[in-house]
Amino acid sequence: MQNKESHPDSEHEKALIIYEKMLALEMDPVKRANIKKRIGDNFLEIIRQKNDLSSCERAIAAYEEALLTFAPDGHLISRAKVMKGLGFAYAALADHKNRSENLNQAVICLEDALKSLSPATAPNDQGIIQNELGIAYRKLAELESREENGKKAVQACKAALAVYNLKDSPMQFASAKASLGSSYLTLAQSSNPADHTKLCKEAVSSYLEAIQVYSPAKSPLQYAAMKNNLAIAYLSLSESEERAENCIKALSACREALAHRTEKEHPLAYAATQNNLGNAYLALAEEARDEKTSNVFQEYCRLALESYSNALRIYSLNESPRLYATAQNNLAKVYLTLGQEVNSTENCMRAIMASQKALEVFSLKDSPEDYGEAKGSLWLAYLTLADIEYRAENCALALQACEEGLHSMRIWGAHSLQIASCCKDLAMTAIALANNEITVEAKAEDCRKAISACEEALRIYDEGQLQEHAVKDAEEYAEAKILLWAAYSALAEVADCRENCRRAIEACREAIAIYDGINPVEHADALKSLGLSYITMAEMEEREHNCRMAIDACKQAMQYYTADRAPSEHADILRDLAFDYMTLSEVQDKEECSKEALRAYKKAFKIYQTLAEELEKSGDPKVQEMHEMAKRCHLSIQSCKAVLKAGRKSQAREGAVTVQNKKNDKGRREKLERPA
Repeated sequence: MQNKESHPDSEHEKALIIYEKMLALEMDPVKRANIKKRIGDNFLEIIRQKNDLSSCERAIAAYEEALLTFAPDGHLISRAKVMKGLGFAYAALADHKNRSENLNQAVICLEDALKSLSPATAPNDQGIIQNELGIAYRKLAELESREENGKKAVQACKAALAVYNLKDSPMQFASAKASLGSSYLTLAQSSNPADHTKLCKEAVSSYLEAIQVYSPAKSPLQYAAMKNNLAIAYLSLSESEERAENCIKALSACREALAHRTEKEHPLAYAATQNNLGNAYLALAEEARDEKTSNVFQEYCRLALESYSNALRIYSLNESPRLYATAQNNLAKVYLTLGQEVNSTENCMRAIMASQKALEVFSLKDSPEDYGEAKGSLWLAYLTLADIEYRAENCALALQACEEGLHSMRIWGAHSLQIASCCKDLAMTAIALANNEITVEAKAEDCRKAISACEEALRIYDEGQLQEHAVKDAEEYAEAKILLWAAYSALAEVADCRENCRRAIEACREAIAIYDGINPVEHADALKSLGLSYITMAEMEEREHNCRMAIDACKQAMQYYTADRAPSEHADILRDLAFDYMTLSEVQDKEECSKEALRAYKKAFKIYQTLAEELEKSGDPKVQEMHEMAKRCHLSIQSCKAVLKAGRKSQAREGAVTVQNKKNDKGRREKLERPA
């Protein structure tokens, strides 16, 4: 971008040449150590302009040589300043390799420096070190012990702000406020919903205080940086409240930042804001999809793709690997959102490719959270693709990605509710795979994996994590119970049918009790599931009791799924009800039960026929499905009629035999009574 003569680190490179020449001269160890420190300081300045691996390593080497002279038992101030520079260098090196290891080393060095530099004797150094320590802890929190390190980051930033104030040190104050805002956001990611909202608002407040130091006219780049950070905070806040409103605020902040961050003059900063702009558009697209506004959804998705593509014009795998991988992962999310809406194989494959590109950079060791996020995208892409083609193969790939994502969440210390949610995803995927396995052994293994995941999620919920937002959390708990029902039901098909069916019924009944009064749709669906389990039990034991329980569950479900409100679902339940009556007919009044079944089949047939006619007029592709359901009902009607007819013939034959027997008995009696 700039020629050699005007390159910002040229003066520091000239100084390095002079220092190297000075080292060739004879001098005492302290002077030599001071020159080594200055060499390290110059490399740090070069790193601030352009963070490259070689400069980081050379800075560390210079500082460590200086430490050979500045021992802990002497030269305390000089040693502390070397430790300060060494901490900065390790923090910079962490962007290139061994991220966790180098950040931990940076923390050790910075904490060591603070021991000898008190706020009274070296307030400026204290503030600088505390601010850098906050940044290091924040980055470390993204890799391990998120809550603990996030809190340490906040504490360090507040310590820096104890040194700086808006009036006397405006620039340092703004920098510390910005670091504090970022620390709040990092801590928010491992918090419960209530704390998440609070911490995001604290972040917004911190950035707004920092931005007052900068004006667009005098400090355009710093002003743009704060606007970019503010956009991130609004996006994070949108996850817990006022989603659309906060996303629009994020869009506005990004646009203000882009007025000063141009692709030509500030490519990396421009790309970062484009990435955030894409995040805002994607969130708005998801909001539009939920509200069923198709045109708006498509437009927001297009704008999100455009923004991420703009960022990827700048980021490259070689020069900006982490930023490149983040943009690729975001790109995958857009393709996933599109793929889920239109069931597109092409969009799913694009999402898979983008996630795999992100995983070329993100590793479980150095970037567990980013690695887990990419694995999450991969999981959803394969699971969505499984609904289109190669169901068993794609379910297996989805399950593997989900397991790896869950493992990463445990490593970086995700909030327990996030882990519970991932456990449910794993259970759902394992159940889907179980239903497509070829062997009994494989199906049983998948089911047990699903059961284990559900039980882990339920343990988390039972440990008192469901105190806030009671209704929402209760539904999460009930959802885990329904997944447990599905897992036990599938396992009952291949192992210990009676016992697993009982467990399925127990889980389902618990879910029904939770859904009652708070979610009528899920309540009705759970009742349908309960009916299926009872009719399965009826085939093994207590046929009359279990059939009547199944019939009762169906009738309760139909109180919500009425013929007017949900005709298709109503017809489906009628078919289940008819089957329940036919099963009951084997042990109870055969004719009456068969008549009840016939009535249910006839009602369902009529509904399916009407729906098919309506769909045919509108050209809806689901018309074939309705025709098929109507056809099945027609066959069942014929079967019911045949059963009734056979029953009546049987009764007639039995009646005729009874009459003849009575005549024969009368004849015998007459013969016995007739006089000789």
